[in-house]
Amino acid sequence: MITIKKLCIGFTFVILVAGACNDTNQSPCVSEQDQSAVFQNIADNLIIPGYEDLNTRLAALQSATQAFTEDPATAQLEALRNAWKAAYLSWQRVAQYEFGPAEDRQLRAFLNAFPLEMAAVEARLNSGNFVFDNAETFDKGFPALDYLLYGAGATEADILAQYSTDPLADNYKGYLTAVTSQMQQFVSETLQAWTGGFRQTFIANTGTAAGASLSLLINALNEHYELIKRDKLGIPVGAVTLGFPNPDKAEAFYAGISAELALEALRAAESLYLGRAINGANGEGLDDYLLQVAAKQQGQDLHPLIVDQFEAAIGALAAVPDPLSETIATDKALVELAYVEVSEQVRLLKTNLPSQTRIAITYIDNPSDSD
Repeated sequence: MITIKKLCIGFTFVILVAGACNDTNQSPCVSEQDQSAVFQNIADNLIIPGYEDLNTRLAALQSATQAFTEDPATAQLEALRNAWKAAYLSWQRVAQYEFGPAEDRQLRAFLNAFPLEMAAVEARLNSGNFVFDNAETFDKGFPALDYLLYGAGATEADILAQYSTDPLADNYKGYLTAVTSQMQQFVSETLQAWTGGFRQTFIANTGTAAGASLSLLINALNEHYELIKRDKLGIPVGAVTLGFPNPDKAEAFYAGISAELALEALRAAESLYLGRAINGANGEGLDDYLLQVAAKQQGQDLHPLIVDQFEAAIGALAAVPDPLSETIATDKALVELAYVEVSEQVRLLKTNLPSQTRIAITYIDNPSDSD
């Protein structure tokens, strides 16, 4: 648990406390050792195991891709789709750690920039150029595989034909191979960086200044949470586009697993806040700061408010069936309710949590976001 040194009225004690807590990069009297315990739990039980799982699943995805490109048949396509989904769900659990090694490799941009730019995809298929070196293009990663495995034809037979009898069959195969290879390479490099030295840097990086590990975690949590709110839900249902739905802009639109991916991302955000390990064990987390300082929000304990809102948001999102695009058409109010419940958490995470931990929000908001 985080230990906050108590201030005393006695002058001598005040001097001693001031002497121990005069680092302007820290919030007053926060124990660096206890911060390190939080960081160690998050690194060893959430981040590194998360990248290990994703790396393993991307290796399986590469193997399934090779099997399919060598023999484009129904069984191989089904196995490839299953491997893609498993890796995509695994990605949701680490997507929020976009700092350090992941930021260096622009992992989010290369693995999950959506919605897909179909003109760019078609240009690559026609040219056979599968060198993905621009983070700002929307033609790679999981979204590209979503199209290549589910959207490249009206039926499964049509999709199989693209990889067997179509004049561009070799290009379709090349696209699959290049995308999966790059994804596995980038994640492997990110994992190696964490286990090869960044873990220790992260654990030792105490304090509350911008760039300290606590700041990295709280900013990463908030930035990705707002991506869940806006990109995964708000834009598709029309909540941030003047009420006009954009179901085709949903994550994994072609496979129709948008709600499932959003739910996994939301649960990952909850786990980061609670310090809950990949295996479900509870450890030191951001919640421990709030518990130790007895943080309040309008007279109420802040921690249970955050926990309750996570439960409300997860419950509302779990009630939204896939495909999300079809649910938006048939029961838009259900998706709007999930969006509202997810949005209610933003104020608690972005305003109250940072103020109680003395962390500044440093990432740049999207203009459509609101607290």
